[in-house]
Amino acid sequence: MKHINSLKLKDFVSIPIKLTIQGNEDVNQPAWMEKTIQNAKLCPDGTHIRLYFDHFHFIAVPINSEITKENHMWSAFDKETSLRYLIKKIGESCHD
Repeated sequence: MKHINSLKLKDFVSIPIKLTIQGNEDVNQPAWMEKTIQNAKLCPDGTHIRLYFDHFHFIAVPINSEITKENHMWSAFDKETSLRYLIKKIGESCHD
């Protein structure tokens, strides 16, 4: 696993993606949302990476999350909140 600082998100910027944030397995999981990440920036206090969908809307992924990346899928797991952030390229083969 890699630290979020060392991961290049450029493979997932400016292309259609599916995104979900999952909690513990024993709770209902949210549906995948179709989005396009326009930009990825460090937040002002340096604790999160902001993934912007436009100039105002973003999700913030904790910078100390454990990161995994394969060709079509990016995953960040935050141990503190037990949340997993999943991003996959639309049209790539993987499971929903």
